[in-house]
Amino acid sequence: MVSLQVAREHARQPRGASNRHVSKRSNQSLLERLEAENAQLRGRVVDLMLQIQALRDGARCCRHLAGFR
Repeated sequence: MVSLQVAREHARQPRGASNRHVSKRSNQSLLERLEAENAQLRGRVVDLMLQIQALRDGARCCRHLAGFR
């Protein structure tokens, strides 16, 4: 994930007193990007879980129809 790499690089940068305001804005922007990425990943996890459940349900149906238990 690109955002995680950016977050790591951002955390390594030294902070000067004159850059605090810029740093706060930068941190807020980074936080917003990470939260958006997190929401996307959570959505993908839900989609994958639903797909897995559908595949499991389909496999049970096919086993039942074929006479397996």
